[in-house]
Amino acid sequence: MRQLQHVVLIKFPRDLEQAELDWIDQLLASWPQHIEGIVKHRWGLDVSGRSRGYQFGLVMEFESPDALKRYTPHPQHQEFAQWVASQGGEVLAFDFPID
Repeated sequence: MRQLQHVVLIKFPRDLEQAELDWIDQLLASWPQHIEGIVKHRWGLDVSGRSRGYQFGLVMEFESPDALKRYTPHPQHQEFAQWVASQGGEVLAFDFPID
């Protein structure tokens, strides 16, 4: 089975506070220990200014398409997704197989 690359870009209608950034960092750092099937993950803030308003990038590798399917409804992912939505965040996700 092929691994999947999951790329997510997020933009908010406002700048986030440091406490919010710290919460995001802690939550995302815990995902590999709690969400089965994550092979690698990274996230960070845009530094190039070429992101068309998207402030955050999240890049994850999943061991299989099934792992990505399990991730979507996982409570920790849902907590973050619901928080992003409650803040008016706009999300662009793109998934593709990798060798």
